[in-house]
Amino acid sequence: MRGIKTMYGKQAENNHSGIGLSRRTLLWSAAMSSVLVQQGMAQSVDEWGWYTSHFLRDDGRIVDNGNGSQSHTEGQGYGMLFAQAYDDKKAFEKIFSWTENNLKLPDSALHAWHYLPDTSPHVPDRNNATDGDLLIALALAFAGYRWQKSEYLNSARAIYKDVRKRLVQKVAGKRVLLPGYIGFTNPDSVTINLSYYVMPSLILATGLDNAEVWRSLIKDGLALIRSGRFGRWNLPPDWLQISSHTGAVSIAPQFPPRFSYDAVRVPLYLAWAGQLGGELMAGFDNYWTAWPAGSLPAWVDLKTGERSPYNAPPGFYDIGGACGFGTMAATMPPVQMNDNYYSSSLALLSSLVKRQFGADIMAAQFGRGKW
Repeated sequence: MRGIKTMYGKQAENNHSGIGLSRRTLLWSAAMSSVLVQQGMAQSVDEWGWYTSHFLRDDGRIVDNGNGSQSHTEGQGYGMLFAQAYDDKKAFEKIFSWTENNLKLPDSALHAWHYLPDTSPHVPDRNNATDGDLLIALALAFAGYRWQKSEYLNSARAIYKDVRKRLVQKVAGKRVLLPGYIGFTNPDSVTINLSYYVMPSLILATGLDNAEVWRSLIKDGLALIRSGRFGRWNLPPDWLQISSHTGAVSIAPQFPPRFSYDAVRVPLYLAWAGQLGGELMAGFDNYWTAWPAGSLPAWVDLKTGERSPYNAPPGFYDIGGACGFGTMAATMPPVQMNDNYYSSSLALLSSLVKRQFGADIMAAQFGRGKW
């Protein structure tokens, strides 16, 4: 989670709630395993090796060197995603084990959002970050199908169940995804973060939990992304406010009105889920290609048009390449050009999206484009 964790002060189970794998899932995962291994090894392992040497500690902790070497569920989720994509079972288990041992909350399958290595206690805030939990679940689901590990699928299923029960709410008749279970609602409005709609993870949730709820959340989330765009380029803000009474959307007033380090991931997750096209594609493409070479801003103010006084890190350019904006696909910066955890993570994530890693899982298991 890039931003502030706290701002303010029963649905029926379906037949996906059991812990066993269906015969269909086992047969399908066996058939797909060799395909996914080939996909995972298609990209040079040098990128993953470089990433682990810079950000993965021996105990399985992914270190955010841009934020005081803290760790958070976002980073742990990214690390698990990359480990399974590069077929690194040892690293995957190490990262997952550290996450469970240090961040898992005692009363749910969710996780505390961050770990501070130099404080006592190391986990001072028990709020979760929904994007982090969805990234962890996504990595577990991919790994479970790929390596035929029922325990990973069961863990993913438990996370999806608790996200649905605690973090999916109806606001003005539409389902929305809360960024965390503490601090994002008041009687008049709800504040959400559209980059927390990790679309591939929401798609996999339809096959591991209550499909009706998750499909509805995807549909309503896509509608929010279309309507919640502002400024010259029609971009989503990092933080969006929804009226509890009318459902009207606006830029959340308690945050800078920016398209920035959070919202930059929105087109990437849409592209990965096969949902980036038409007017949405045009808006993002116009923005990414509006600037002279090498001068993409790190943020723009959606009200004034002001841009950041410094340029975006290389990972932002990788997003443009993965999404097919302009000619950026031919010049995606390698992960080795990054010295920052977040930019490096965006670079590796963009590599997965560009080659559509896991798209076969989404298509074969749950059917894409039916939201």
